Amino acid sequence: MLRGRDPEAGNAPVEFIGWTVVLVVPLVYLLIALAQVQGAAFAVASAADAASRILEVEQGDAAVAHARVAAGLALSDQGVAADAASALSINCADAACTTAVVRVEAAVDLPVLASVGVGRGVVVMDAERSVTLAAEEGSS
Repeated sequence: MLRGRDPEAGNAPVEFIGWTVVLVVPLVYLLIALAQVQGAAFAVASAADAASRILEVEQGDAAVAHARVAAGLALSDQGVAADAASALSINCADAACTTAVVRVEAAVDLPVLASVGVGRGVVVMDAERSVTLAAEEGSS
């Protein structure tokens, strides 16, 4: 037996730091990544809702432009950096084009990894809404 050395002495601080790095850091990263994905899901749903509301009450080319602006604002409110012109698509659902399908799609970058060029657009979120387009005034 060695004299002057306690056999119960250990390296608890080193072990604590090691386990913290191994367990806590990936868990925190996962929580941050999931929060970004959830925020993007909320953003595309809000953008689809906002664009469909515009198209329900307004008609013509101005309605599409205003719907793109509304979708862009909804996306930017949640910190999603997506171009509203490419994120929003409006397609007629019937031959007369009285009903349309509004679709918003945005990609989510992974935190930290996207800044070094890895993990860009890994998760793609989308939302669709069916909308009855505004009718011309005077028609019934």
